[in-house]
Amino acid sequence: MQPPQRIEQGPAMLLGGLRRHHEFQLADFGGQWRDFMAMGPLPGQLGEHGYGVICGANETGCEYMCAVEVAALEAISAPLGRMRIMPQTYAVFVHRGHVSAMPKTWQQALDWLAQSDYQSAHKPDFERYGADFDPRTGSGEVEIWLAVVPRQTIA
Repeated sequence: MQPPQRIEQGPAMLLGGLRRHHEFQLADFGGQWRDFMAMGPLPGQLGEHGYGVICGANETGCEYMCAVEVAALEAISAPLGRMRIMPQTYAVFVHRGHVSAMPKTWQQALDWLAQSDYQSAHKPDFERYGADFDPRTGSGEVEIWLAVVPRQTIA
């Protein structure tokens, strides 16, 4: 069980991007990212990071948003998605390699969470893609940010 690289207080962010629902058996996250990147920069886009935000999930699927940080949500119009991320504590894990192996890293992070002194904050978790990630090859470093709070003990 691999521990997180770090526990970090994440800042408030405004995100804009492309939202889609995926059934895990048929998921095409790569296609969603290709469609999002073809849109070009969003109005008021900030920074160099891309974000893959899991907006909701169950046993069979999830809603996923390919996003970038933006200066104002008002500049992002339909059909694009908008999201406000509040300051939150995160357990940050690092995935190195091809994105096809990222489900394994996610599972390792969730396994760690189940055994740790933390529990899910039930806030959006996300992948953060930076300069070390090559979108053409699908390889490089990706950070997985799990929103956490200290585990509650029952007295």
